[in-house]
Amino acid sequence: MKVHCTADTNILQVLEDVCAKHGFEATEYDLKHHNHVLDLTTTIRFCNLPNKALLEMVEAERKRLESNVTVGLMLNDGERIMGDFSPNTSLYDLITSLAPNELPSFKNPTILYMRQEVIGLPALKEKTLRQLGLLTGRAILRLLDKTEQATQANVSSVYRRIPEKVELMSNEKKLQENKINDKDAGPSGVHIHEDTHTTFDPIKLIQREKETKAGPPAQSLESSNTESMDTSEPQHCGRPIKEEKPEPPKPVMTQENLERRLRIEEEVTFVGSQKAIAFMQPDIEEDEISDLPDDFYELSIEEVRKMYHELQQRRIELENTPMLTTTKRDEIAQQTSLQKLNTYKNVVVRIQFPDNIILQGVFTPTNTVQDVQNFVREHLHHSDKPFHIFTTPLKEMLDPKMTLLEAKFVPCVHMHFKWIEGGAVEPYLKEEIYLKKTTSDAASILASKYRAPNRRKLEESTNNPQNGNQPSSSKQSKMPKWFKK
Repeated sequence: MKVHCTADTNILQVLEDVCAKHGFEATEYDLKHHNHVLDLTTTIRFCNLPNKALLEMVEAERKRLESNVTVGLMLNDGERIMGDFSPNTSLYDLITSLAPNELPSFKNPTILYMRQEVIGLPALKEKTLRQLGLLTGRAILRLLDKTEQATQANVSSVYRRIPEKVELMSNEKKLQENKINDKDAGPSGVHIHEDTHTTFDPIKLIQREKETKAGPPAQSLESSNTESMDTSEPQHCGRPIKEEKPEPPKPVMTQENLERRLRIEEEVTFVGSQKAIAFMQPDIEEDEISDLPDDFYELSIEEVRKMYHELQQRRIELENTPMLTTTKRDEIAQQTSLQKLNTYKNVVVRIQFPDNIILQGVFTPTNTVQDVQNFVREHLHHSDKPFHIFTTPLKEMLDPKMTLLEAKFVPCVHMHFKWIEGGAVEPYLKEEIYLKKTTSDAASILASKYRAPNRRKLEESTNNPQNGNQPSSSKQSKMPKWFKK
């Protein structure tokens, strides 16, 4: 029997559809692929099944029994609410029982589970835990307000499109290389090399890389032979090695950017004490690609060599590191904290509100979390309402008496805001703050300016021990009496 399904279809759904058509009881059978019993709670995507796979329905060793599922509902602020539900419970009933105040504030509520998205109230009312593959055990569902198409979340840096100018330049270079190669080709268009049976030699490859970095080689017969060998694709164990791509040029600090950095305080609009500014979280750019190409994950020879060198250095460091006592660890931690205190004189604190507006302030490492709370309270529209600030992931409440240095928030920290009682009450900040918003670009430049390390203290700390060991110039110039003629 053919079953048409998608990558997010559960194996349990496939079994139930087949059993319903032929009149069998789904709880008494399992699905097997190549003598491997499939997990009914997973999806087609994670079962490693090929296209047009042949599955075998076999009798289960014991009849499956359903029990309550322990569900953890994760909210936008990182909080998790736990509860036990039966597999036939709909997602809408689950949300209303665990977080009844969150659902009315969402325009398009969405539940995420194992790359499965259930979007909108009608879909939430129809979808049950059984259809997600949850029959027993525990699971975490994420509740969010999806207004745009979600991007890939398991990659830290986003792959961006190559600019059109770079693509045109690369295409022109390829055309020129093809023309040069066509000149050397024979009458049949086949390139003839003197040494057709070339083997991969890593030593020669490294030597050629050093020669190319040092300078252009002399034009001779030997160089022409090596060039012909380089143009041919090296083979190693029958597999082609990925060609190294040139790295993109790093952004250069131009005179305009430097002048803007020096005069950034004139560009931003301060809304209160501690050099407070407010700005909206930048939106996702249109040129971001959701899926990365396959060659993005391929490693070049230089990358493999660098990874191997880093592993060797890490192994040597671990082998040479002596055993430390608790007092010694405390001394090292105290030294690092003092070093941070001498290096950074400012701490940039950002507090993000549920409406995506961010309040930024500049503090010192000796300021406490209570000072940050007082700073936030000064800019709230409802200053008498209780609230709390926290950091994510793994929502962690902050001790008001703890300093920013002790909390390891130097040189910058990103916090979140939430009311203790009730749901979302807008506006969060004062009305004049929303009218005096700063651009996110200017806010980033201001933050990088104030969280930069103090270079003078670093230079003094590195030069003092050297100067202390060297004798003074006056002592060197003096000559002993017995040496005089």
